[in-house]
Amino acid sequence: MEYRRANRGDIERFVENRVEFAASIRQIDELELFRKRTRDYVEEHMEKDDMVIFIAVEGDRIISSCMACIFHTAPLPSCPTGVCAELLNVYTVQGCRRRGHAEKLVRMLIKEAGRLGVGKILLDATQMGRPLYEKLGFVPLSDQMQLKLQGDYLEIPEHAEAANEKTGNVTTVNQETGTDGNKVIR
Repeated sequence: MEYRRANRGDIERFVENRVEFAASIRQIDELELFRKRTRDYVEEHMEKDDMVIFIAVEGDRIISSCMACIFHTAPLPSCPTGVCAELLNVYTVQGCRRRGHAEKLVRMLIKEAGRLGVGKILLDATQMGRPLYEKLGFVPLSDQMQLKLQGDYLEIPEHAEAANEKTGNVTTVNQETGTDGNKVIR
């Protein structure tokens, strides 16, 4: 078994590995478009320090992988450097799971992220992956939200605020303390 950072010669195999992973956790409506966009992204970023991919290779097959996309933001109390990473695609193929491959790769990725100045790593965890991430020191966050943008611009529906008020999804933040009365807002 070879554990290493991926290189240009691994792109096609990694793209197929990532497509297999994504299809295993959700429906991909436009599979070929997803494959093309993944390939284009990986080709563009492979030799830059804003994306890192680690793979476990057995023969000519990638049996486990993980990647991180690194981005910069304004410094935050939770990340004074302003350099963050999103951990993606932690995946081991069926038949090779529970043998420590993903753990080894994520540890390698964490070390490389530290070398690149990353101050915080974020991820969306599956139930299967959660014990591994907790073992490695990741902690659950309860205060993050997302808004998915569609098309070339965002048009916020007028009813969105009212819907959020009905469901209790509105948080008023004290601008002086940076809290909502219960927890610090990052």
